[in-house]
Amino acid sequence: MDYNEGAPSTSAECACEAERLLNQADRSNNAGVMERRIAAAAVWANISIPAAQRETTEQ
Repeated sequence: MDYNEGAPSTSAECACEAERLLNQADRSNNAGVMERRIAAAAVWANISIPAAQRETTEQ
């Protein structure tokens, strides 16, 4: 994902990043790597919630 300094990530961007990380975890043969990717995906999924709330209130 491209990060734009000063511009908050959208909920869609966060969800896409979470999905990308889960796909990487699914393809991994290393349990440690898999766990880190899943943990990172959970963070992005959690970030998508306030992003969606922000987008809803901005409209």
